[in-house]
Amino acid sequence: MPHPDSPSSRSCSPILADPTLRVLVAVALFTYTAQNMLNVSIAPLSRALDLPEWIVGAAVSLAALAVALLSQFWGRRSIAWGRRRVLLCALFLALIAGALFSAAVWLRAGGGIGAAWAAGAIMAARGPFFGASVAAIPPTGQALVAEVTHDEASRVRGASAFSGAINMSVMIGSVVSSLLGAWWIFAPVHATPWFVVVALVIAWAGVPRDGGGADQGAPSPHAPPASAAPCGESPSTGAQAFPPPSRAPRPARPLPPRVSWTDPRIVPWVLGVIGLYFAAGVTQILMGFLIQDRVGTAPDRAVSLTGLMLLLSAAGAMTAQLLVVPRLQWPPRRLLRAGVSVGVAAVAVLTVASAVVALAVAMLFMGVATGLTSTGFTAGASLAVLDDEQGGVAGLVSATGAITWIFAPVSATALYGWQPLAPFGLALVLVGASCAAAWAHPGLRKPPGPLLDGDS
Repeated sequence: MPHPDSPSSRSCSPILADPTLRVLVAVALFTYTAQNMLNVSIAPLSRALDLPEWIVGAAVSLAALAVALLSQFWGRRSIAWGRRRVLLCALFLALIAGALFSAAVWLRAGGGIGAAWAAGAIMAARGPFFGASVAAIPPTGQALVAEVTHDEASRVRGASAFSGAINMSVMIGSVVSSLLGAWWIFAPVHATPWFVVVALVIAWAGVPRDGGGADQGAPSPHAPPASAAPCGESPSTGAQAFPPPSRAPRPARPLPPRVSWTDPRIVPWVLGVIGLYFAAGVTQILMGFLIQDRVGTAPDRAVSLTGLMLLLSAAGAMTAQLLVVPRLQWPPRRLLRAGVSVGVAAVAVLTVASAVVALAVAMLFMGVATGLTSTGFTAGASLAVLDDEQGGVAGLVSATGAITWIFAPVSATALYGWQPLAPFGLALVLVGASCAAAWAHPGLRKPPGPLLDGDS
């Protein structure tokens, strides 16, 4: 049986090898499609419903606050409680959020409620409810990726593949939202709960009950390599890497430790990425306004064009993560540096561009930058900590992006109302600072090592 580091195993994606991870990807696909349908619609929707612009930023910032507060909570409990319980709880919250958002828009459009009630309902739905639900998916998936990968190269491939699947859902959400929005501006909002229902059904039917399957059978990075089966080989031909799901109750596991934001193993990775995440938040939340103000597009047509811009960004990220990263085979720190450098150039173009083509090209490369950087960050942070800290660091990685989204939407929309160039100037300064950290921080001058101990 080949060693997991052999060529035949290296070509095997962890997502293809682990059944629970495949289900998680499907759940993420539908959940993030639903979320992105709201993201694409919310800026044009605010004007169509005669709501103040700051509602857009506040709703997204509240969601990001929920993600930042709960990502480590969900990541650690996906190990202690089991992935099924965590995902079902999270998706039920997402269903409530989608239904509340849809009801608020329907009532406001029909004159049933005033602007204040509609604004409050939209902020609650897109904010704490949806934020709390989507906070569970990335750390749950990335913690599982950490369990089924054994070295730096496979960890990078696994993190890239899972993140690429999420970006694929952003692409699908952009396309669906654009098509529905071209037909009726309120259609994406009313379709959102149904996508969540599909995700809930997939999780209910496909995630093993706590106690079986990948929850217990996935090897840790320190597991003996003989327990792994190569891609495409039936587990029955050798030791089973992923036992069939069991319906027996799972014995309780201790809650994994938290990972501190000030942990010196993690700080350089956070500094190298946080400016780019802030810039990505600024560009995405303001794109709906740029399409209307710089290009001169009416609100009803802006939904489709905004969706196209977000689609290009997601396409760039997905291409980087699913095609470019596996071929480059770069270590995490090199991916981080390359990505944030591309991000500086993309933000500079977005600061001054007014033509649709220029905006589109800049958003495409902004996606490439995000794809490279986030893969390097996720894999590098995961490799920097020990086995029992994987749930905590997966939550911290997810929370890092969320923290920038707490401040980016509110500050971007507020600054945009004062001076349209101001939020882009701020984004350019911050992404430049992250670029400097990625290249100069001493903690990124050598590869992370703790998880590699004992692998050779």
